[in-house]
Amino acid sequence: MTLTVNGKLMQLPAGTTLYQLMAGLAGVGRGTAAAVDGVVAPRGGWAELELRAGQHVEILTATQGG
Repeated sequence: MTLTVNGKLMQLPAGTTLYQLMAGLAGVGRGTAAAVDGVVAPRGGWAELELRAGQHVEILTATQGG
């Protein structure tokens, strides 16, 4: 299936969950967040949130800076 992740098209196997995507790209530790189709996805539901073709996922990583 094809979906958009941070503005780039990405091919993923059918049935991929948000948790699997996050673990592969950004990690699942503190300081990461994700939104699917403009709605923030609660971390506790990532493993159950199965992604679908055509969705838009934004991955955010908190960083320190000054």
